[in-house]
Amino acid sequence: MRQLRSNQREFYRVGCPVLLSHRALGAGVPRGVAPDSHFPDAGHFGLLRELRRMDYDHGHLLHAIGERDRELGAYLAHLNRKFDTLARHLVSLDPETVDAGEQEVSLSEGGMGFHLDEPPPPGTVLAIRLTLLPSWIGLTLYGTVVAAAAGERNVSVRFEHLQDADRQILARHVMQVQMSRQRRSRGHPTDHPGRE
Repeated sequence: MRQLRSNQREFYRVGCPVLLSHRALGAGVPRGVAPDSHFPDAGHFGLLRELRRMDYDHGHLLHAIGERDRELGAYLAHLNRKFDTLARHLVSLDPETVDAGEQEVSLSEGGMGFHLDEPPPPGTVLAIRLTLLPSWIGLTLYGTVVAAAAGERNVSVRFEHLQDADRQILARHVMQVQMSRQRRSRGHPTDHPGRE
């Protein structure tokens, strides 16, 4: 595998399904340009991403309300699930999301490994559009290819300039996948990642 530099595993990694699109940008992360701008057809995707980010930003408030008033907390959680259902349907109408195709990746909050038929050389910056499944949380990120080869999961990418909210979403998703697998191994029913 061709490597840009040692890809140290500083974060816990899990294998998980995602929908993935990318654009190769060359060397260097563009300054002052959001990764979303490389996916101009991403209106529905952007809506879902913002709704999910609001969930993460205000999840502690929903929890606090539920602690004080269980019925009100349950009602607000029910409304959240309704919005999730509508948002997921909107994203399913986005042609690029549908065409992206599901694949199993190795994911951490610091980067990911995945398959590309024609892997770009190490040092290439990618704009990545990632939909975490089954929660349908959408992220757009920059990543630098740190290793590339032939075969399964043949591209390793280190995420660049992550926003705190995106890092928290990735860390939480990885933790939820890990916990779900631990419950399965103990014979307990599983929850869907992304659910409170």
